Amino acid sequence: MKKTLACIAALSALSGCGSTAIMEKSEALKSQPELAIQTDGSFWGLGSEGTFTIAEQYTGKYSRSASDSTWFNTINIKDAEMVAEITRNDNSKSWQLTCRGGGTGVNVSGISFGGNDPYTCDVHDGEKTVGHYSIAPSTGAISINFATSEEGSLKVDDQYFTVKSVHKAEGSFMPINSALGYSFYSQGQAVAAAQTNGMLTLQMLPELTEAQKDTIVIGTIASALSWRPAD
Repeated sequence: MKKTLACIAALSALSGCGSTAIMEKSEALKSQPELAIQTDGSFWGLGSEGTFTIAEQYTGKYSRSASDSTWFNTINIKDAEMVAEITRNDNSKSWQLTCRGGGTGVNVSGISFGGNDPYTCDVHDGEKTVGHYSIAPSTGAISINFATSEEGSLKVDDQYFTVKSVHKAEGSFMPINSALGYSFYSQGQAVAAAQTNGMLTLQMLPELTEAQKDTIVIGTIASALSWRPAD
């Protein structure tokens, strides 16, 4: 699948000389402990399905798929889906994610129009829908292969955060095309950072409530395990 070649290229670009590019984050978040996200999927620890743990505080499972087809060298059709279940270990509370992304785009003389519908997830608590996650390119519908950041939102019950992809590494001046991770903002302040390049980790400010932490964990899984054709 095209995803395999894309991942190899991304790993080569982001892990030069055996090092891993670490996403840029605030000093306050840098000082927080890293919660390791471990998966047992078959493809570099992810794959199309598997289970995960987050610092032994949360566990879960996921299944995902992606396709990317081009017709007449002009029309590109992308489709991606993911489902996941997240359980908090200390109280056994669970949430389910159902996610989808993709779209139909047209390429004219190397310039792409459309094809990047928002990647969206519904958050369920049993049979009840309790939240929503959405992220999309923030530079508009036209791209000429520049680094494209993404921006969106995360809401579960009454907890709300803005989500932004991070494309700059610590100590680097130039952004790169592939996201190194995602930052979560509350009232303009970065309150959590999820590293998704090379390793999966989560750092959160200590003053967050338990409900806020649960919501960010849900958003982290939606971000880190999304498997989109554009990746």
